[in-house]
Amino acid sequence: MGLFSFLKSDKPTYTDKVWRNKPMAWRGMITEALKALTQSEIAIVFTFFDKTQAEVIDFLSESNVPYFQITPNQTSEAASQEKVVFLCDVEMIQSSAMMSLISKWSTKTKVTFLFAGHYPLPSKEQPVIQKLNTSFPKSEIIFCSSLDNPSFKIFGSDRIVDLLDNLGMKEDEAIEHAMVTKAMANARTKVESSIAHETKADSEEEWFAKNVKSGKI
Repeated sequence: MGLFSFLKSDKPTYTDKVWRNKPMAWRGMITEALKALTQSEIAIVFTFFDKTQAEVIDFLSESNVPYFQITPNQTSEAASQEKVVFLCDVEMIQSSAMMSLISKWSTKTKVTFLFAGHYPLPSKEQPVIQKLNTSFPKSEIIFCSSLDNPSFKIFGSDRIVDLLDNLGMKEDEAIEHAMVTKAMANARTKVESSIAHETKADSEEEWFAKNVKSGKI
């Protein structure tokens, strides 16, 4: 059973953009954020893992992109920031202060939610998407991933890379299609079905090392 099994055409409540590797994914994600800033819109980057957030911060710093990291103690300060990429842990979505801040922004301009990759378990991610969809129906949700993510590798992403090479697809180009979104969701559902008890981790790589045993999927 391959990565693209049982594809359906139902419309997703978010968009997936997939690059060949993580550096290109971060570059593409920040490009999306900067595009929003040039139109006087708000862009918020959410991360699921501490290491991922550190990697994104490093990328932003090295690229000289202005950003503001929203923490529980800095939500009110975020309201006065302008022309910056906002970055925060996905847990902040549970904060009433954060949701209130986004509501205020959304009454004035478009707010785009960018996620630095998916969480491996759909059951943990779906409530987040649903809350954002329900609270901010006019906002766009974009997940930025790469084919070198562990969730892709266990399903043979090397074959996809070879296909892209044969098609002449450039390294900085992203795959974006409803079929890809459905296939990725199917893959994560299969991962979740193999896990009885989740062990938390600081990075996606560590999460898969702790939770997914070789040959169990």
